[in-house]
Amino acid sequence: MSSKKQLRRERQQQKGTTKPRLNPVSIFLLSIAALLLVVGVIGSLRGSSREPPWPGAMWSEAHGHWH
Repeated sequence: MSSKKQLRRERQQQKGTTKPRLNPVSIFLLSIAALLLVVGVIGSLRGSSREPPWPGAMWSEAHGHWH
């Protein structure tokens, strides 16, 4: 006896309506990767300036950031 999933799959194949879908885990991982890529690009564009981010800020060589 066939399972419900197998019967549904056979009916969809007969109709020709089977669509390949991405796994939800794959979609989640791809969205995380895309988000990290966007944050990295924005950070590299904003962080490349050596101008102080606010008036009176001083660069600390020991720490590698603005004070």
